[in-house]
Amino acid sequence: MILLQSGVDLTTIQSWLGHASVNTTHQYVEADLEMKRRALEKCKMTEAELVTYQPTDKVLELLEAL
Repeated sequence: MILLQSGVDLTTIQSWLGHASVNTTHQYVEADLEMKRRALEKCKMTEAELVTYQPTDKVLELLEAL
């Protein structure tokens, strides 16, 4: 994840790890919330403002009950 977050592309990581297929490498890679936030910031949001989700008390109660 550190390589990916630093901007190293997935095929380069594939080569360093010795994977025959980029699909194998992709199994180990999942974008974290910070990467998703940065990607959204790169998009021009003309009609909608980027809002961070804030769960309601009901949602929090449901999750705590699990």
